[in-house]
This record gives sequence, C-alpha cells and structure tokens, in this order.
Amino acid sequence: MTTISPLCEVTAEYVLTDEDDERLAASTPEAPLSYVHGTGQMLPALEAALEGRRAGDAVSVTLTPEQAYGPHRPELVFEAIRDNLPPGQEIRVGMTLTPGGQRGRFSLKVVGLTERGAMLDGNHPLAGRTVTWEIRIQEVQPGRRPPQGELDYQPIRWVEVE
Repeated sequence: MTTISPLCEVTAEYVLTDEDDERLAASTPEAPLSYVHGTGQMLPALEAALEGRRAGDAVSVTLTPEQAYGPHRPELVFEAIRDNLPPGQEIRVGMTLTPGGQRGRFSLKVVGLTERGAMLDGNHPLAGRTVTWEIRIQEVQPGRRPPQGELDYQPIRWVEVE
C-alpha cells in the first residue's frame, strides 16, 4: 500500500473546525479534498502531519494561526475610496472583491462602508484562528514527476517587509 510522499495524488474527506468547534468547511462525497503532496497546495504543517500516512488512516491536526492562515494583521484592513472600487457595482458588506478579475491572486472582503468608499480586509478569512482538520485518507496514488512547467500552482508566500 502506497504511503503519502512527495508527488503522490491524495484524496481524502475532511471537516475543518475552529477553536470553538464551529464547523468552517467540509468535503462532500462529490467534492473530496484532492491534492498533489509536496507541491505547496496544502498548508506545510498539514502536509507534514499527512506524510507517511496511508489510505484508511484518520488524522486529526490542530494548527495555530501561525501554522495555518497567519495572524490577523490590522495593517491589511484599509479604506478604499469609491474611485478605486469596481465601477457600476453596488458594494455591500460581506462581499468579496478580487483585484485583477477572476484570475486575481488574492481577495479583499468588504467589512464596512464609509462616506468615501469601503473598508476592505486583505487577511485570509481564517487568519488569527486556531483550526482543526479531521481527515480520513481515502486514496493515495503513487507520484509521478511532472514535466517542467506542468504544475501551474504558485502559492502566495507572506514575507515580512522591513
């Protein structure tokens, strides 16, 4: 039986909860978690916990904000004036804006409306939260080395700016 190692294709079911045991997300039979191990598609701490596991294994992993989606950064909450918001669109609290259209690399959540525009939050929706992943591995397929350039996923890496 294949164990999870770099480039293995992994299929699993999961439930994601926060520190208050609130259910944040879950897979469905029609949409299981599916990823290629070791390619940056998953959180590094989560991948480390899954390394060496096999189909049928159940894993519970609790991640601190630093291991998961980062601390909440107040400097990523800012006011955008109306001229810098999408033209002709009604801006509502709770909606998500994606700079660069559908191919945008990050999202901004509208967290408030102001006289001049809107308050936007660039933090990940789960930033600052401790989360627990309950995972049951369904299938592990041996990895293959992709041709150069085949993996088009480029994870966002947060860096400290001096």
